[in-house]
Amino acid sequence: MKRFTMGFLVVLLAFGVANVISYYVRTDMPGAADAIRRAGFPFLVWEEGGFVYRYHFSHVALLGNIAIAVCLGSVVGVLFSRFGRRGRRSSPWTE
Repeated sequence: MKRFTMGFLVVLLAFGVANVISYYVRTDMPGAADAIRRAGFPFLVWEEGGFVYRYHFSHVALLGNIAIAVCLGSVVGVLFSRFGRRGRRSSPWTE
C-alpha cells in the first residue's frame, strides 16, 4: 500500500505542476493588448481577459482533469506496487 500511495502521489504532483506550468505557457504576454490568462492541463479550465473582458471557468473541464489525474495515478500506483518491490529477482508473472 505504501508504494501505491507513493506512485499515486507522484502522478498527482506531476499534474499539479503541469497545471501551474500551463498558466505560464497558455497565458499571453503581460504587455499584450488583449492579455488573456488561461490555465488547465490537459483541458482548459480557466480563461480571463481580452479586449472585451471575458471570464470563463469550466467545471466539466476541471472534473475531467481530476478524473484523468486520479485514473492515471491509480494505474501508476498499481505499477509501482507491482514492479517496485526490492530484492525480487524473478519475473512477476512466474509466481
